Amino acid sequence: MAVRKQVERDFAKILFVNENISQKEIASRLKVTEKTVGKWIKEDNWESLKVSMLVTKDNQLTSLYKQLETLNNEITNRPIVYDIPTFLLKPIKLKDSHGDEYLEFPKINPKDYPIKIGNVATSKDADIISKITSSIKKLETETNIGETVEVAKQLIQFIRSQDVSFANQLTKYCDGFITQKMKK
Repeated sequence: MAVRKQVERDFAKILFVNENISQKEIASRLKVTEKTVGKWIKEDNWESLKVSMLVTKDNQLTSLYKQLETLNNEITNRPIVYDIPTFLLKPIKLKDSHGDEYLEFPKINPKDYPIKIGNVATSKDADIISKITSSIKKLETETNIGETVEVAKQLIQFIRSQDVSFANQLTKYCDGFITQKMKK
């Protein structure tokens, strides 16, 4: 019995936080009292969870795509640094025809040396790119319970505009499906 109550409570939380459904409707749908729903809201601080829902899947995807774009732009626009030996970067003492000493840097062509940092991803860059793209793929392909609730909600709203009676019946089936899915 305790598992069933926890499933009801979790489902109520999704309805309250994600779907902004009233306490009264949640109580009616789950066949519990409004007082029980109110108690859950207060105990688990669901009001603050509503605020944190600003971090939605779409917002996360947008942020990850921006990070990936920024990293790729930084790599593309990064100045090329050649791996010139440090002794060639120091001036050397020379004497002119009068015997006076002066300092002069050796004449070098940087392109004669290998690229130290260039317009290609370093192993660190590649690791970050891999992690970002992996996160994007995961967010784009996985379906969580919140998304299932959202699809069910949109379907019910569409059907409600055409057939209220059937929408009410479908709501019961969707609630049952979501409850079963949450048990797994």
